Amino acid sequence: MRDYFLEKFPIQLQGLKYQQPHRVVRQHILRDEAVVFFGGRDWTSVSDDLSKIPSEDRPPFILSLFMVVLADQWWYYYRPNLYDLWRKENSIPKFGWSGLGPHNENPFKLLWAPEKAGLVVVDDVLALLPHFVLFMFWKAQQFRYDDLMWRDSLFCFESIKRDRAYQFSQGRIVHALKKELDAFRKEPFFPAGRSRLAPIDTLREGGFDAIGPWG
Repeated sequence: MRDYFLEKFPIQLQGLKYQQPHRVVRQHILRDEAVVFFGGRDWTSVSDDLSKIPSEDRPPFILSLFMVVLADQWWYYYRPNLYDLWRKENSIPKFGWSGLGPHNENPFKLLWAPEKAGLVVVDDVLALLPHFVLFMFWKAQQFRYDDLMWRDSLFCFESIKRDRAYQFSQGRIVHALKKELDAFRKEPFFPAGRSRLAPIDTLREGGFDAIGPWG
């Protein structure tokens, strides 16, 4: 998973069909001239987008895409004071669409749309999930802008789980991923006596859709 993410994913990511939002959205709402959107509502372009990805690479591709989109939305909503720094280092395309304003889609639909369309071998995706979850939380720990960043991966897990996007439950992949995340959460990765969770009052209620509805 790690080798794919570092070597192939950045190249294959460039093959998605992107839409540049209106100048007003770029300059005054998102304050990001380089921002682009892909997917549209429910990832309507999934067939075209994945047609450029070899079938054997589609399982790690959709998992990697889910991870980076989720991370970008998490940083915008839960760490807005550091989001500009995050974007400067990670120019992630946004999943959704933009008209008069930006609209974020639910990142869990990145796992459901390919399954629904029969574009991935579901069992191949499921086989990757244990490795993917470990990699996702390892990757999360690389960003250490302050003491409550993704460094404490369980804080991130709790905030993601409380988000309304997490209620999305379509498909075998989404169901299996949530099961794997729950299993990870119960693992004794931290020394005895150390708090594994950030204080609960640091978590925000609501959703990642601070810049537009899930749709």
